[in-house]
Amino acid sequence: MKKYILGIAALLCTMTISAQSADQKAEAAKQKAIASYEAAKKKLETANRKAFIADSLVTKGTEMVNNGKAELKELAAEKKAKIKEFAEEKKGFNKFLKSKEQDVVKQAQTDIKELDQRSKAALKEIDNKIKAAEKNIAKGEQNITKGKGQIKAAETAVEMAEEKYNQVSSKYEELTGNLAEQITRAVGEPSKDKKKKK
Repeated sequence: MKKYILGIAALLCTMTISAQSADQKAEAAKQKAIASYEAAKKKLETANRKAFIADSLVTKGTEMVNNGKAELKELAAEKKAKIKEFAEEKKGFNKFLKSKEQDVVKQAQTDIKELDQRSKAALKEIDNKIKAAEKNIAKGEQNITKGKGQIKAAETAVEMAEEKYNQVSSKYEELTGNLAEQITRAVGEPSKDKKKKK
């Protein structure tokens, strides 16, 4: 008798499950479509963000290279002007080295040493700026190379993500129903043959 009751209980459970399973399958398919849609949408957003970052690297790198080159040009002109200025100043002191008065010669030698120290310090400062500009150019070129490498991968990822998104969104709209169509059906389409008042 226990076997008979268990058999009937199992049969009732199976019937109940069968009735519910059609609704559950439809709901599961709907949930799966929603999850696939959300995942595809997120993947597309991520791919677009990566493409934007790669493009930004190229843009920023190009900007850094251009700024660095312009700065190098300015610094080269500044260095040339400083060298010329110090040479002219030294030329003036060199005239006093030929003097017969020892005090004048000693003062000229002291002035030349001071000038050499000032010129070395000024030129070293310019050289440091040149090194910094060259570093910026190198960093910009690295950014360009890195960005160009990432652009290719990002474009491929965007294409694949868009394709997947388009596939999933059409299935998503089929299962969930397009909201605009539902509203149109509920409200009715606006009449197109209304006459305009003059």
